[in-house]
Amino acid sequence: MIAQDTIVLWNQPAAPGYYRMGLACATGFDTARPGQFVMVRTGTEATPLLRRPFSLLGLIREGDRVTGIEILFKVVGKGTQRLSRCREGDRLSVIGPLGNAFLVPETCRQLILVAGGVGVPPIRFLAQSMLEREGGFSRCVVFVGGRTKDDLVCITEFDLPGFLLDVSTDDGSQGNQGMVTRSLEKALDAGPADLICACGPSGMLKAVSVIALERGIPCQVSIEAMMACGMGACLGCAVKLQDDETRYRHVCVDGPVFDAHRLAW
Repeated sequence: MIAQDTIVLWNQPAAPGYYRMGLACATGFDTARPGQFVMVRTGTEATPLLRRPFSLLGLIREGDRVTGIEILFKVVGKGTQRLSRCREGDRLSVIGPLGNAFLVPETCRQLILVAGGVGVPPIRFLAQSMLEREGGFSRCVVFVGGRTKDDLVCITEFDLPGFLLDVSTDDGSQGNQGMVTRSLEKALDAGPADLICACGPSGMLKAVSVIALERGIPCQVSIEAMMACGMGACLGCAVKLQDDETRYRHVCVDGPVFDAHRLAW
């Protein structure tokens, strides 16, 4: 983890209200993994005061060298509004990489990935990283869901060798109509899975966790949470566990990726 000034390489609309930003980083991200995040200062020292957390969408490489990172964000408040106005060459202060990552066992041959809305970044990063894995998979399905087609971001980047993409929208404007978890259940009824990895809204993650638990499938989820520091100092991003004496963990330092079956939803 390192704090550094980065340079905006691009800041492009990815969908209505969504932006995709590339940042040139001097150092620190060579070992960054899918699921980790960064804390970005989106304004001056006073406005907004707090940094904002963003999952890594991917790494920018020149040959074998990591030269930057990509993030994806949705404009929802003052901080992200400021980010949306950034231009090539602007400087942003970034701390990262922070948190833990998804862990896909070498024995996993049937992998299911689930992303909802702005939960796409770590799942996209994970899918891309799996292309470098030796041995490959016998089955890998990516489920992406959104309220409407405008909430489907970066889905073309899941068109990867050996991957199947299944898209759902609540209103049926693209792909299957209904919750993404409905499509997930149908797929699991048709065939088994060794692991499910998911990121998205809390309600979706809870539903995915229940589906996985009922079928005895290991499940890892990346939790979205508001954070003030990203390093465990403010204690503002606590989540409750079912089977731990202390009962609580913090998303920033103990997550954001958790064993879904340990969380007290």
